[in-house]
This record gives sequence, C-alpha cells and structure tokens, in this order.
Amino acid sequence: MKIALWVVMALLALLWTAGAALAAGATGWAAGLIASGQAIELGTSAAQIPVPQWIALWVDPALVQATQQAVLWTLSTFRDSLPWLSAMLGWLVPLIWIGWGVGLLALLAVAAGGHLLIGRFAGARTRTFPAA
Repeated sequence: MKIALWVVMALLALLWTAGAALAAGATGWAAGLIASGQAIELGTSAAQIPVPQWIALWVDPALVQATQQAVLWTLSTFRDSLPWLSAMLGWLVPLIWIGWGVGLLALLAVAAGGHLLIGRFAGARTRTFPAA
C-alpha cells in the first residue's frame, strides 16, 4: 500500500512539474513576443485570417469574425501598455516556479502523512499480543 502511495505521488509530481514547465515556457515565450513587438503583428495577422467553411459546422462564422474584431480592438487598446505587460510576464516565470515548489512540498507532506497513517493502521491490524 505504501508503494502504491509513493507511485501515485511520483506521477502527480511529474504531472505538476510538466504543467509548471509548460506554463513557464509559454509565459517566457509570450514575454519575448511582447518585448520584441511581434505580438501586435501576430494578433493583427491572426485576426485577418479568413474563416474556413468547415468551422461553420460547429461555430457560427459571425462569432469567429466578432472574436477576430475583439482581438484587433484589444491589441489597439492596450498597445501602450505592452511594455509594462512584458515586464510583468518576466516576473511571472519565477513566481510560477515558486508556486511549483510550494505545491510540490504540499504534495510531499500529504504523501508523508499518508505513509505514516498507512504504517500506523496497518501495524495495528497485524500486531499480536503475547498470551497471558
């Protein structure tokens, strides 16, 4: 039972680490994209992509076009605050890894507590008392 607990803990720690690495990588990429000024170009070109016909089966094309216009409006509105956003995203990467460490410590604490509880309850069931 203890082995199963630690195997589950290891899998959860692996998923937690992969999620943190993915979030930190995406945040670093977004910060670099904003700092270089390519975010506006990328958003503008993405908002001008024509809507494919097959999307009409699942999503209303007018909704897609409205979303594209909302992206253009958002980029033009926040154009002046993009350098500030880039600096904020730069600070967000270390905060992601700090959150990863806190979460991993919490996961280890729960696993250690479960290990102790399993040992205590399993030991109570197998304990034999000497005959009088």
